[in-house]
Amino acid sequence: MASAKKFIEIARHRVGREAVKLALGRLLRWQPITDPQDGFTIVLGVPWDLRHLLNVNLRFVQNADLAGLRDLFVVFDRCERPGSAELQRTIAEQFPDLPLTFLHYPQRPGRIVERVNVSTFYNSMNTVTALAQCQTQHAILHDFDLYPVVPEYFQRVVETMREKELRFSGLELTHFDGLTDDDAIIGTWCLGIDVAWLRSNWKPIHCFHRSARLGGREINLDPYSWIQTRTPARALAEGIDESSCCHVRNLCSTYLRFTTGRFFQPVWRLHYLWFLEELSGLEGRIAEVTRAMEDATSPTLELDGRTVDFSKTHVTCANVLRDELQRMDNALHGSPQKASTNYVGSFERFLTRFGDTEGHELSQPMAMKPAG
Repeated sequence: MASAKKFIEIARHRVGREAVKLALGRLLRWQPITDPQDGFTIVLGVPWDLRHLLNVNLRFVQNADLAGLRDLFVVFDRCERPGSAELQRTIAEQFPDLPLTFLHYPQRPGRIVERVNVSTFYNSMNTVTALAQCQTQHAILHDFDLYPVVPEYFQRVVETMREKELRFSGLELTHFDGLTDDDAIIGTWCLGIDVAWLRSNWKPIHCFHRSARLGGREINLDPYSWIQTRTPARALAEGIDESSCCHVRNLCSTYLRFTTGRFFQPVWRLHYLWFLEELSGLEGRIAEVTRAMEDATSPTLELDGRTVDFSKTHVTCANVLRDELQRMDNALHGSPQKASTNYVGSFERFLTRFGDTEGHELSQPMAMKPAG
């Protein structure tokens, strides 16, 4: 009975997803690039509810070698709404040297995606909205929760694509939903794309997530993963690896689940979010969270009117947070900062008191299935 209910649930989910994609496919269009411009493009999708963190990501982008960057498309995952013009002016003033272009969803498809309110649809819609405007042959999809910490980060992706004449390149392979290294599917969090080839051969809706058979297995594929299976011209970028950036992994989908009351694994992600808010200019955020942890009498923390239970969070999550924050501090300041060190120490003490100290030790960031 349980397996039958699960099958029905999965079937309904897939039917609903394909119905939404059918509606979007009728509305989304792009044209081939007839005369590609020199340089490359960066595409950065921004969750509207996390827009206050945009300046953090752009600080790290700005520190990278951006020689040849023609456009940096910042795509807000909503139709245009009140407050967006003021935000754009503020960001443009903070980063006058970046070639910023701000985009919002077109009204009809945008309203559909907003109503569905699922992270994978937002991800897909962000990227096809920008790629439809792209005028260079190569573009790099750059995740909102990923922060380059070496100057050559973007350059190595573009150089690898040009030197090897690739359709796709990027930082890491994805293992989502059972994919293996042999499948050689590159993760979308850093994905270089031959946009001229893409727009000449595929429609925007083909870029969305889907289920497909791969190597005899039924696999749920992220955006662009299915198209990658249609060409052998793909490879990892040379000269960079996972140590070349800090990546919160699933920050956006975690926040979406957190704010909509759906299940999620907090591990270190919310503490990472609160650290990023401090970097964005929300002074006192780390001190507020630290006080809450030091004063806690149970595994739950209440902040901003929301309660989170950390009883199943393993104490080694503090180690992951420590490593990430140290590398971010080193990239921005040249050394770990005292406030960050104290913050992680408080998190470790909190988990030692109230978290999981006996379960499976967590030494690597956990993969989390996107919301949808």
